[in-house]
Amino acid sequence: MIWGLRNDLPETYRNLFLEAGYHFFAVDYRLAPETKLPALYEDVQDAILWFEANARAAFGVSNAFILFGRSAGAYLALQAAADATLPNADAVLSFYGYASIAGSWYQKPSAHYAKLPAIPVDLKKALVQRHELAEGFIEKRYALYIYCRQTGTWLDEVFGLHQDSDLDAFCLEEMRDFSFLPPVFIAHSTADQDVPYSEAEKIAQTTFQNELFTVRDLEHDFDKNIDDGLPAYQQALRFLEAYK
Repeated sequence: MIWGLRNDLPETYRNLFLEAGYHFFAVDYRLAPETKLPALYEDVQDAILWFEANARAAFGVSNAFILFGRSAGAYLALQAAADATLPNADAVLSFYGYASIAGSWYQKPSAHYAKLPAIPVDLKKALVQRHELAEGFIEKRYALYIYCRQTGTWLDEVFGLHQDSDLDAFCLEEMRDFSFLPPVFIAHSTADQDVPYSEAEKIAQTTFQNELFTVRDLEHDFDKNIDDGLPAYQQALRFLEAYK
């Protein structure tokens, strides 16, 4: 949620969806910490509602849709899929995502990121823009993310000041929400240092229709290497075909 671009999915993966007969729509949403999660999520809601209302007239396509995201994008996709105020998605593709922002792994300093040079608070403040933005290049934003993980302040930066109860609407609960999710394809690496593999296991163990594609011993965004990521995307397409 701190960095990202609408067109940052490698073309190889986009082409897989297109060649399989799917249309591919990527949307902007505002980024944190300049925009806090409640407002940021409204962008996701607005995009889905706009697509439902305009898909046929604007693009000549059905307004049925599948939600796909990576990391924080996968979190937002899962939130939207469980959102009773939104039209139902046919499926969710969650690549190294998570279903809750209340996990201790995001609220405590990361041992992994503590091994990197400490990011000074003055640099962190300088990296936060005075205006909202929907495009964030990793080269300009990664130090901000590292600071959040080193200090255990990711949730404060992304959500803002809050009470625990304020988080409820942004955290899927197994018994309350997971059973209402559509079929979910989950791809995650066992060595993920950003989002624990246990987050993938939790989603897989508590949703009715799912497939967990486990990647062994690679980093969080394992798919940035096409050779490493391609099998997961190919299996995701097979998963979608099975649930058509």
